[in-house]
Amino acid sequence: MRRVGLLVALVLSVTVAARGVSWPAGWKDPPVSSGRNLSPVEREQARQLGDAVDSAETARQAIQAWEQYAAAQPDDADAWVEIGILRLLEGAAFRSGAKERLACYQAALQACERAMATNPGFLRRVLAGQTTAEAAGALGAREMAAMHFWSTGIFYISRDCLGLFGRILNFRLLEGAKAMLVRMDEVNPAWEDHVSTFSWGIYYLAMPESRGGDRAKARERFDRAVTLGERRLLPRWGRARYFYAAVGEPAAARADLEAVVARDLDGLGGHRVWNRYFQADAKRLLAP
Repeated sequence: MRRVGLLVALVLSVTVAARGVSWPAGWKDPPVSSGRNLSPVEREQARQLGDAVDSAETARQAIQAWEQYAAAQPDDADAWVEIGILRLLEGAAFRSGAKERLACYQAALQACERAMATNPGFLRRVLAGQTTAEAAGALGAREMAAMHFWSTGIFYISRDCLGLFGRILNFRLLEGAKAMLVRMDEVNPAWEDHVSTFSWGIYYLAMPESRGGDRAKARERFDRAVTLGERRLLPRWGRARYFYAAVGEPAAARADLEAVVARDLDGLGGHRVWNRYFQADAKRLLAP
């Protein structure tokens, strides 16, 4: 009976947490401009709403403001990236269920793909049949943020929405993220204080060992990201949150989290709204 129970649990875990993950590509059916004229003030208002996000409600308000802007200016790649950034934050910070988070992360991926599709070379490749990852070779400096947050969305799906078997089944998602990181390093490995170094740490930690995962490489990348990213909270927060938690080093994790909490947000690199989230999450993890 025990073996039967274990078999049933295994089957359920495969069917629920290990389904193939896919989404309608963001570059399909490109939006047509609404024709509404926008003033620089409206863009600044959307930016301010994004900077002030501190709840699910304010996240939705900021996302809607940027969506209205992007509807009027569909060729504005930065507007689509802002939508992607906020949808990722909405899922990571303000949603708890795997289904809700997955919807947020998939919407973020679509927004980043829409930003990429403003590059004519990328759009030609995907329309010819290449995947987003395969077409990454056409992307350049203008699309660095879209590439970064696209790969981040893949990592969040792997972490928050898939169980062990789901990660194994969907390993090609992580291979797509790897292709994007390779392209980022070809274009500019020092972009945003070498943030791709941190992403490589996430990749080596998330990928199953049978597919190239390597905790020794993950440690080296996380440590290097902390050294290169002293102006940022992401490397220390992420090293504590993901790597030290995975390898069972609570004292090291606590030291990183305390360092994150102690920083003054003024003058830090990265998005202020994300930095606030990193500090709030670090405080939560440190709480007794």
